[in-house]
Amino acid sequence: MINQGQGGGVVGLGTLKDAAPDGYTLGILYNFAHYAPMGQADFQVDDFTPIAQYNADPAAIHVRADSPWPDLTTALEALKGAPDGYTIACAGGCGGSWPMAIATLLEARAVDLARVRMIPSQGAAASLQDLAAGGVDVVPCSLPEAAALRQAGVVRTLAVFGRERLAAFPDVPTLAEQLGVTLDLGAWRGLVGPAGLPGPVADRLEAAMRDIVHDPGFRAEMTARGFGLAWRDATAFARFMRAQETQVRAVIPRLGL
Repeated sequence: MINQGQGGGVVGLGTLKDAAPDGYTLGILYNFAHYAPMGQADFQVDDFTPIAQYNADPAAIHVRADSPWPDLTTALEALKGAPDGYTIACAGGCGGSWPMAIATLLEARAVDLARVRMIPSQGAAASLQDLAAGGVDVVPCSLPEAAALRQAGVVRTLAVFGRERLAAFPDVPTLAEQLGVTLDLGAWRGLVGPAGLPGPVADRLEAAMRDIVHDPGFRAEMTARGFGLAWRDATAFARFMRAQETQVRAVIPRLGL
């Protein structure tokens, strides 16, 4: 196993894209659609052979513990009234999973995306540190990433995306509870190979992933660590990847990225 996280993951995905489709080089694909429109890399759905999706971590919206916003509705009203009056840290590059989730929510609530101030960072940890220090007003990222600062009483979470509360964070309400809307947005991960992976090989790998994802031990470990479980077989995963590519690439220009 090789960890190639350099360049925000571009190096690893590039290695995977260029590998021989023989079943010996596989990789984890995640929210990738922003790379091409932002000029970081030219990854397309057709560069990969989808095998199975196994994870989905819903985004959550975090503020400082002393934020004047008691709930999500108040926060959205403030952002709508003065989109450029507050700063949202992207918890990484501003085209990634977390900023795309909050941007979709803001647009759905008629917030002018062209005026929203979103700034990139070196990841969720750096953004949350900026939040705690008072440098930014909002950080969208997963709940596990914010767990330590939440436990320390420095950061407060207004809402989590998805259809239901996370078992590891039962105190955090969902968007549906507060706004009556459901947005299944956030980070996701799935196993893929290079384009052209032979069908029989891909089928064997999909079957193996099915066994892993439905194994009680694997599911218990993922849940205990606060990571979301998701299952899409190769066909459903391929449809999901294309939908993600279309949706993300529609939002990015409206954010002025």
